[in-house]
Amino acid sequence: MYRHATIGLAIRVGIAMVAVSLAAIGLACVLSFFRFEETYRSLAVQRLQLTAGEVARVLQAGLDLGLSVESQETVPGVLRQQLAEHGDITEIAVVSCDGRILFNEGEKQGDSLALVGRVSRPSWATVDAGRLAVGQRVSDAMGSCAASVIVSRDTGALQQAMTAVGERYAALGGIAGLATTLVMIVAAVLFSRRRQIITNIDADIDGLGHEEKGQEAAFILDYDVGRPWESELGAAYAAARPELVRMVRQRAGGADLS
Repeated sequence: MYRHATIGLAIRVGIAMVAVSLAAIGLACVLSFFRFEETYRSLAVQRLQLTAGEVARVLQAGLDLGLSVESQETVPGVLRQQLAEHGDITEIAVVSCDGRILFNEGEKQGDSLALVGRVSRPSWATVDAGRLAVGQRVSDAMGSCAASVIVSRDTGALQQAMTAVGERYAALGGIAGLATTLVMIVAAVLFSRRRQIITNIDADIDGLGHEEKGQEAAFILDYDVGRPWESELGAAYAAARPELVRMVRQRAGGADLS
């Protein structure tokens, strides 16, 4: 009886420990993945913002010399140079403050038309329709809007990177979960093993009430005297055993009378 209860308790505790551990590992993997995604996307945005800033400085230099943005003939060459240096960028556009595209270079020319409505904002970043885009406003000497630079790239490479990282997190989480499950099973088996004194007490309790009168006083429980807790448990059980025998016999006698 006691052994079955111990095994059942060990199984329940083991299942609870495994469930909690797997939930913790899964949550850690998910949070780490989202954190990586946020950091990776932030780095991609900052990378485009640096390019937009380079183009904006060229435009600002021309404005300081008294040239309007439309009249700066070197701008197309600067845009092509930036595209050549950064192969991940698909389009760079310079847009006027009223929404007209003044200069546009890249593989997907014209995609920036959908973003010209954002030129009123000093800076922005957006992800839509498979494209990551950033914008930076250029101001004239009076602080008014002179133009806006829009730099965009496809999100395909970003999605592929996130998919690869997600698969790696899933694999690592699965390995960690399997290892944790095996460790918990081993721990449950080890902790479910009973000391010999517990086995002896359990067997003796099952046989209470069958001794001849006076045998309870002669009972000797075998245990490891080198372990204080076993000594205390053995002494406590030996002291309580005569009363347990008496109670069992009284109950058996009452059952016979009925």
